[in-house]
Amino acid sequence: MVAAAALAALVLPVAACRSTPPREEAAQPFVFRELNLRQRDPQGRPLWEITSPEARYDLNRRLAQARQLRGVLYQEGKPLYRVSASNAVVVNDGEVVLVEGPSQVVRLDPDRPAVITARRLRWYPAEERMDIDRSPKATQGDLELTAGLARFRIDADRLELRERPVLRQSGAEPVRLELGPVDWFPGSGALRASGPVRGSRQLTGGGIQQLSAPSLTGNTRSQTIDLVAPVRLSDPSREASLQAQATRLDLAQRTASSALPFQGAYGRSTIRGGSFVLNGNANTVLVREGCDLRQPGDSLTASQCFWNWRTGAVAASGGVNLRRQANGLSTRAARLEGVIGRNGRVAFQTPGGRVTTQLQLPAGPERVGSRPKSAPKSPPFQL
Repeated sequence: MVAAAALAALVLPVAACRSTPPREEAAQPFVFRELNLRQRDPQGRPLWEITSPEARYDLNRRLAQARQLRGVLYQEGKPLYRVSASNAVVVNDGEVVLVEGPSQVVRLDPDRPAVITARRLRWYPAEERMDIDRSPKATQGDLELTAGLARFRIDADRLELRERPVLRQSGAEPVRLELGPVDWFPGSGALRASGPVRGSRQLTGGGIQQLSAPSLTGNTRSQTIDLVAPVRLSDPSREASLQAQATRLDLAQRTASSALPFQGAYGRSTIRGGSFVLNGNANTVLVREGCDLRQPGDSLTASQCFWNWRTGAVAASGGVNLRRQANGLSTRAARLEGVIGRNGRVAFQTPGGRVTTQLQLPAGPERVGSRPKSAPKSPPFQL
């Protein structure tokens, strides 16, 4: 018992003197006053750079949390795009930049700058690519492109918009075009969109004009859209429709035009022609290359026709030939003017030029032995 007690007395103090090893504290991230990352191309010219006034850097994970991130994308050594974000995470010293929150990519073009915005994107600087999966939007002038998903190919200067892309033009009578997959080139403004294309324009008076086409090409810098045939334009509030081949929309001038044959309808009237120009600012339609206007009981052919749908004024010029089934009436003139009524019928009159009128009357029964009488003077014919 004494020996055991003595042994315990020797062992216990030794065990009590042993200290447990201190726990290794997790490495704290470094806080830098400034973050600067950049890469050069094989010729030694700057390719891209990333800066931030403050960043917390995790050395083990090679991950930096940056505030007020700024970036520049270069082309042939010259700044082309400026990138900005309030908060970002830079992974593997710039391999990937993850942005959560509002961000902007601005093309540095003094003539017509383009702006791409998003609420979340992944930027791969070395691959010259950005993937945007939350609220991608691109604007140039008063045109705006949106979609559910986008990819920006920086090296090709191409923005690929997928998942229900929409092209909008702001203004007093806004235009909206629902599109298939879209490729847009901010530098040149070139635009390619698969279909189907479904469009609308909200009119000041409350009506809505509609259009449809299989696909389109265009340019956001010139604000022109080329619709691929067949094209259909309609205005239900006016009972008007137009079926055309390849048609160009000039969004800046608010015109639609085609150099190919078309056919249209307005109320009970139909019209055909070799080409047309529809001017939204002037509220007019000009038909060229032969105009063929038909309504119940009447028909008119001319070199060209003109219609103002706000005032209802109509004019036909160049070899005008007006035929009316009633009484076989045929009128020829260099020019006729008229007005479209609410029922879609056109009432014409001459503006003072020379008119040739032929009137065919049914022959009366011949009286045997009667003396011919002089024909009565008919009143001047009025259209």
